[in-house]
Amino acid sequence: MVEREQTRLRERDRSTEDRHPYEVFFSTFEERRNLANNGQVVIKGKDLPWQQSRQGRSKYYLHMQAEDRSVQDWMVFRKDIQTESGAHTHQGGLVIYVTRGAGYSVFDGVEYHWKPGDLLILPVKPGGVEHQHFNYDDSQSSQWIAFIYIPFLFQTGSMLAQVKEQSNWREMAAKDTGTDGDGSGDGDGDGATEDPIVAVTRIIGERAGDG
Repeated sequence: MVEREQTRLRERDRSTEDRHPYEVFFSTFEERRNLANNGQVVIKGKDLPWQQSRQGRSKYYLHMQAEDRSVQDWMVFRKDIQTESGAHTHQGGLVIYVTRGAGYSVFDGVEYHWKPGDLLILPVKPGGVEHQHFNYDDSQSSQWIAFIYIPFLFQTGSMLAQVKEQSNWREMAAKDTGTDGDGSGDGDGDGATEDPIVAVTRIIGERAGDG
């Protein structure tokens, strides 16, 4: 069912330029209804790969490339922090729930320390929030899960700027198979597709007219 829906979406993309804008608008609503009825509603962490990017090591449950999910408007991912993440700036309005380890995050130069069960709220403010995450648990990596409502991200400025890349991320990506043993996470897979963080940067740039 999901494969048929993906095929139909690809065919839609190829023919969009030849169709009347109203028909494109109409079919978009139809496709979203079909995904709500037939798309994936249970995403198992063990079936997902960890993926290493310049921002860090993440496992993506919902993201902009996941066309088979029944919900398309959210980005939900886990972050596995060995020492520190990269640093970037984007608008707030999202939440981060800590699931393991202990560490701290720096929001616009201010340290906020956290442990399992804590909830971090990235505030909405002019210019967005520059932030980076650090682990100080010597026994294991720290992990949290983030929830981002994508339409809100676009409506508040469509901004995403990389300030600092995670140290040695290319070497880490070359060795990372996406499984447990590479970063104290869980799941498997080869992570061969475009990394969702890269995809988000590209898509936001396109929405803003920069890409």
